[in-house]
Amino acid sequence: MTDDKNLSVNIDLTDKNNKTDEQMEEDKKSKWKYILERILKIIVMMIIGFLFGFILEKSKVYEPKFIRQQMIFNKFLMMKMFFSALATSSLSIFILNLIAKERYNKVFESYRTMLKSKSILIVCAGGLILGLGMTIGGSCPGMVFVQLGAGVNYSYLTLVGGLLAGLFHGLLNSYLTASSKPDAVTSKTLFELIKVNAIIVRILFIVLLAAGVALMEIFVPWKKDYSFRDNTRPFFSVTSEVWQPIIGGCCLGSLQFFSLLLLSKSLGSSSSFSSFASFFLSKESLENYPYLKRFKSGISNIGTLMFVFSVTLGSFFSSMFSGVFNKAKPVHPYNAVLGGFLLVFGARLAGGCNTGHGISGTSHLFIGSIVAMMSMFASGILLGFFARTNDFFF
Repeated sequence: MTDDKNLSVNIDLTDKNNKTDEQMEEDKKSKWKYILERILKIIVMMIIGFLFGFILEKSKVYEPKFIRQQMIFNKFLMMKMFFSALATSSLSIFILNLIAKERYNKVFESYRTMLKSKSILIVCAGGLILGLGMTIGGSCPGMVFVQLGAGVNYSYLTLVGGLLAGLFHGLLNSYLTASSKPDAVTSKTLFELIKVNAIIVRILFIVLLAAGVALMEIFVPWKKDYSFRDNTRPFFSVTSEVWQPIIGGCCLGSLQFFSLLLLSKSLGSSSSFSSFASFFLSKESLENYPYLKRFKSGISNIGTLMFVFSVTLGSFFSSMFSGVFNKAKPVHPYNAVLGGFLLVFGARLAGGCNTGHGISGTSHLFIGSIVAMMSMFASGILLGFFARTNDFFF
């Protein structure tokens, strides 16, 4: 009897040890699966970043003169590409709502959560400041990395201004957020506000954008907007000097589909400046600045930094293939620094940049993003006409 009990105890102990070993093996597999998934996620972000930089360089909207001249309606390359990218991004979201609704809703609600902490006043103020920086510096937060890759002179000064702005905003964030109470309307969508079916609103929005692009191309053909440096190159290839802006915009907007589907993340780049800024402070100092602390580590922040690095790399290869590296006319060094500071500070204040709010947030049809996007162009255009009239900055 005693031997039977001992045997039973031994069997129980053996079973427990076996279960522990099995559990340890499962934990080990789960750990490696987690690591592999994160590595693959970063690789996908780098591929999308490379294509993002390559397409923007090919479309030539990164050149400071085209950004500035768009603000005074002398050139329409930038607006054609922006409208095309926005329409394609909106179409991507429309399709994802049909084939991967659960995945899209996850991204959608995450974006809404970010906007819930913002007021219309804050996103509008951020957009206005960003727009001033666009006209002064001839750049945008994401475009800074494209300019770096394409060898635009003084683009490193725009980056310096942006890094200072990222740090300055991070240090003041608690005061800035406390100064304005969140508005419920900021995180509402256009279809929720006007109480019309989302599908109908999305389709109408895409059609209006497409019509706007078509009208711009009819009245101002793109080849009249761009002076070719070498017109012997092929029309649409990796060695082309420039791509038709509508084609470039559609290519850029289509990246939204893959970013949402594969990464569960909307396109955007201005948060990279907060990530960079967090490295200026020690671990102890970051305890006093919780906003910057959350940008210090984590797979999302690493991925964002790798994304902008890849944007720079994509732009570099594109400009080299095109034979236009270091050929874009720069802005004055003082304008580069000031513009870089304003455009990044405005983007971080608003919670997004031309890509984050202008393409991603507006594609989601969030009111906060639409207001931020309209504010960017409003202040940029007003300063552009003031600058032209008064021979200021140009």
